[in-house]
Amino acid sequence: MNNKISRYALVSVYEKKGVIELASKLIKSGYKIIATKGTGDELKKQKIPFISCEKISKNPICFDGYMKTLSFFVEAGMLFDRSNSAHIKEAKKFGVKRIDIVICNFFPVEKIVEHLKIRSIEDVVRDFDFGGPTMVRVAAQNFKNIMVVVDPDDYKKVGQAVLLNKIHSKLKYQLAVKAFNCILDYDMQVIKYLNKK
Repeated sequence: MNNKISRYALVSVYEKKGVIELASKLIKSGYKIIATKGTGDELKKQKIPFISCEKISKNPICFDGYMKTLSFFVEAGMLFDRSNSAHIKEAKKFGVKRIDIVICNFFPVEKIVEHLKIRSIEDVVRDFDFGGPTMVRVAAQNFKNIMVVVDPDDYKKVGQAVLLNKIHSKLKYQLAVKAFNCILDYDMQVIKYLNKK
């Protein structure tokens, strides 16, 4: 790993199983972790260092926290092409951090609709996860440069690949396909519950 380049892994997960072990491997391999609040709270308990997502996103605290990961600085950190010299210059010019790994899973639809009978459909729809799927889509589209992980069952092989510095294009491609499927599945769950109304 080039020590002159700071590499970041963004971690934002609802299902926290296995994430501490993976985060420890990321730190050991020289990555800096960016975490959203809930994930950061778990990392803090285990004394794993992280940077709060707000420091990277530069978003103000507003709109009931809906804008945690939707930000020029977050999405640009995943989007820019590491092989494009113009992109590299622009990232440096605008202070965009290089996010090379995204670990994310979504707030479950069934948890959101549990209290549907006592909440309006408008309130329920507002709570469907949109920041996570947006972030995952951006990362998956740039699979040439980014490794996106949505399934805790992949944490072990991802952690091993990181530790051995063997993050191959085939692995990134496979994980990206799984990420797109995850987004599709989430959207289909949302449609299923909306159709019930």
